[in-house]
Amino acid sequence: MKILLNFITLFFYIFSYGQLTYQRNLISNRTNKVVNKIVQINELMDSAVYSSGTRPKQWDNFEELINIATKSELLELTNHPNGVVRCYAFWALSNRTDVDLFAILKNHLNDYELVNTQFGCIGNQEMVGDFYIQMSEPNEYEPEARKITYKELSKLDSLLIYKPNKLNSRYSAIARSEPTEKLYLKIKELVVNEKNASALVTLAKYKNVQDIEIIKNFKEATKDEEDGYFYTYIAISEFPRLEFIPLLEHNLRKTLDKTHFSGEWSELYKAIASYKNEKAIELLEIPFTKVQHQDIKKYHIDFVFDAILEFQDPLYDKLLWKIWEEENQRTLQSYKYLFSLNPAKAYELTKRELIENYQIQKSDFIPNISNIEDSENFDEYMLNIIIANDKQLSDKIIYYQIETANVHNLPIYTSKVNKQNIFVKALFNRLENADNPHIYLNLVKTLIDFKSSDINNNILEVRKHNKSMNENWGGEALDELLKKNEIH
Repeated sequence: MKILLNFITLFFYIFSYGQLTYQRNLISNRTNKVVNKIVQINELMDSAVYSSGTRPKQWDNFEELINIATKSELLELTNHPNGVVRCYAFWALSNRTDVDLFAILKNHLNDYELVNTQFGCIGNQEMVGDFYIQMSEPNEYEPEARKITYKELSKLDSLLIYKPNKLNSRYSAIARSEPTEKLYLKIKELVVNEKNASALVTLAKYKNVQDIEIIKNFKEATKDEEDGYFYTYIAISEFPRLEFIPLLEHNLRKTLDKTHFSGEWSELYKAIASYKNEKAIELLEIPFTKVQHQDIKKYHIDFVFDAILEFQDPLYDKLLWKIWEEENQRTLQSYKYLFSLNPAKAYELTKRELIENYQIQKSDFIPNISNIEDSENFDEYMLNIIIANDKQLSDKIIYYQIETANVHNLPIYTSKVNKQNIFVKALFNRLENADNPHIYLNLVKTLIDFKSSDINNNILEVRKHNKSMNENWGGEALDELLKKNEIH
């Protein structure tokens, strides 16, 4: 029975992936022992897996394969009947500089075997051919890594587009493709005959009016009958014609009574925002008043906000102000933009951001932003603007935030203390009841910077009463901090 099962497995492998044959006799016994260990675990794993970051035994097997197998053996193992072995063999070859990776790739464009993968916390399944391509594509973040050239990538994309295959990489190849005249008929064929969603977006880039009906009628099969327009919306964003407006408005109005949100709405609002006209404004304003469930309204507003930032236009400035003032939604990008439009109004809203229960005042005060210390952190950037224009007010904000800021924002405000005595009381007020090590360690470091024996003694007194400052890793870290600064 076991022999029969092995024969069936081998037959299925040859049937589904029959470009090349595997020659077992070219693999040494020593290398084959490692290969068998990889097959036994039968999972493609990184060097650290699961939430614990554990080093798996499979990674040891992979490193042993790298150290033992010769180049010729690794090349042969890219045709091994087991998909995990094929992946590790190619991975090993991708770390070498004397291998023609592109030649191997071309022979695995129909390698559809699914392997179980575990990279970090993420477990998944991936086709072997997709893994080969993923390991080969040039990476701008790792220019020193051994990859195929951009010229070879272009050839690979052409093979993926023109040669029928089931790899997910085909979608990326189509998305990367330049909308040339030569490619047009193939892209259209992929949309019409194969219902290829990625090709739909590329087709829209041609902005050909004869394709309007194809785009308008494209819908993927989904569990929710009202979904399936994700790529249709992206295509419309590339080719915002008036003919699509009725579809967008109809689909938008169908969302207003939903008790749950859909990720497709994000692209729906982007498609609407791409028009940059009065009708777009009308549709983008609908969710502010027409959404029936307030807990879902937030998602609508977030999607509108993202859409008008992506397709930014002066027509949407009023909406940007509205979203900040009424919905408290903003980014550093939108903040700086609105500040440039109306510094006085933005300055008042900045105060509301940083001061609890602040009431907006009508003001003509134009804040000075010429010497603002820049920051990628939104809260810190706002604080820097207040500091540059109103020292007294900024001191009050820092004092209040030292006592109340969360663990992520507290360092912003303690970094502004700069040994100023007016903040000592606030630091000790917070330290009295701080139970989070990140908070009390930050407070103690800030107090130590004053280099005052009275303050140092007071730190020790507070520690006697606050038991949290003596527990677990935080207590040990505090011991080291005090010892380093000779505080005892």
